[in-house]
Amino acid sequence: MYNIKSIKLYFFSITKLIVLKLKIFYFSTSYYNKKLSNIIPDRMFYVPSTFLISPLVNSDNEIYQIANTSSNQIWNENIKNNLEFKNLHSFLWLTKIDRKESRDSAQTIISGWIDKYYKYEINSWNKETIAKRIIAWVSNSDITLHKSEHAYKKKFFSSLIKQSNFLVKNIKSLPLNSSRIICYAAIILSGLIFKESSLNFKLGIKELEKIISTYFDNSGFPKSRNPEEVFVCIQYLILIREWLKEAHKPIPEFLNNIIIKCGNCYNFLTNSHKKFPLFNGASEIVHEKYDLFLKRFKYDFKNDYNEIGGLYKIKKNKMELFFDVGNPPADKFSNKYQAGCLAFELISKKEKIICNTGYGKYIDSKISLLSCSTAAHSTLSLNDTSSSQFEKSTTIRKVYGNSLINSHKILYKQFTENEESFSLCATHDGYEKLCGYHHKRTIKVLKKENKIYGIDELKKIRNVPVEVFYSIRFHIYPGIKVVKTKGGDTVLINLQSGEGWLLKSIENNLNIEKNIFFGRKKILNNECICISGSFNEPETIINWQIEKVK
Repeated sequence: MYNIKSIKLYFFSITKLIVLKLKIFYFSTSYYNKKLSNIIPDRMFYVPSTFLISPLVNSDNEIYQIANTSSNQIWNENIKNNLEFKNLHSFLWLTKIDRKESRDSAQTIISGWIDKYYKYEINSWNKETIAKRIIAWVSNSDITLHKSEHAYKKKFFSSLIKQSNFLVKNIKSLPLNSSRIICYAAIILSGLIFKESSLNFKLGIKELEKIISTYFDNSGFPKSRNPEEVFVCIQYLILIREWLKEAHKPIPEFLNNIIIKCGNCYNFLTNSHKKFPLFNGASEIVHEKYDLFLKRFKYDFKNDYNEIGGLYKIKKNKMELFFDVGNPPADKFSNKYQAGCLAFELISKKEKIICNTGYGKYIDSKISLLSCSTAAHSTLSLNDTSSSQFEKSTTIRKVYGNSLINSHKILYKQFTENEESFSLCATHDGYEKLCGYHHKRTIKVLKKENKIYGIDELKKIRNVPVEVFYSIRFHIYPGIKVVKTKGGDTVLINLQSGEGWLLKSIENNLNIEKNIFFGRKKILNNECICISGSFNEPETIINWQIEKVK
């Protein structure tokens, strides 16, 4: 069955890539270029405030000086890093330039970009990059249009119209994720600023409502189950709402509702470490700056649930624990999914201790594929396989991303609480076909002591003639030191704050492995504690314990 699915995907991928090449050729023609330039407005009727997009830029406080930077110097530079290229061409960095010294240079740089990329070019006309560029140019009009000459202004408005028209015509080719919401935000903005594009406003609002009903579950969590998507979505949904308020436009009820729901998911994911957990394709998101933005605009989100989006959360004094108990997303939402079922992350006194490796999408496509492995998460794996398997074909991945060949199913999950402890428990069948076993993980957090008890149970469901090896990994957050004690059954974890934790597994092999962390925009070295062994019994129980050093 999986071979038939792979053959189908490969055929569809080839077809889509051929169609894409034809589209690229068509988009580059003068005929298509003229079709996009149907009008040139004379003025903008709404100018959004610059500070509304400040959270979209990196959190450092550096002010860019570009007064002596020429257009040729920027646009003739050969940038090989895809992320740097997108960041440069999105123009969000305009928010951080010196307002007094760099106005003229900013207009020269924009004019140079328009001259070089006036026609479609596959990299600089990436849809999400276009959307961010429209938002950046318009939101920084105090420098992009300040005392500008008529010829420049005409060229500027014409380029905005072309780019927004391109988005309108091609947005539905994007996968169902936060990129569409970003693009609909730009389309809505183009309809607010130009009367000539007022239909874009109506279209953008209508299509935004459609994707919200499709892409979010009942709690407001994206169906991709990716925490990073929560952060991106809430940013752009609130941005749209604030634009509507400034432009004195009515705010649709569906927009208010999804902001409340998605905002509550945001609140669920926030923690004392100020970085979102690394599950299901997420990169490390620092939310501290955005917390201040929400407070400034009086957005007060609350959450009273222990589970949202297939993630459990326990908060006890200064300790927080996240536990992934969700099923893989549907195919149309799984293009960045990772096989990390029953993984967990642990935080104590604002420091993350146990983590997952992250997705690596900002580093390299090969790294992204590597990080899909179950071994890249703090959970159990059997025979060096993963609880979900992905297509490895470069052609298929180019079109569909992380397409699942085989996926697990959560069979049971439960959260219980009493006077003494919190208890999280879940079972999945991801290893049933390959090894014949179900995996059950129980995590018990004591209330009166800083202790966590873990139990990984493997129960034979069907007879598969194969010897079984297990590995339980605990990925240690970068910068934290670990040392194996003399007894060999305990590892001491030394946090940067000076706090110490012990991880014990008396009955099993316990070792420290060299490891790498993909959660940021570059590879970092870290370490991993691994419990391993083999068995052939119908039922096996592996106990481990994490406790704070007194």
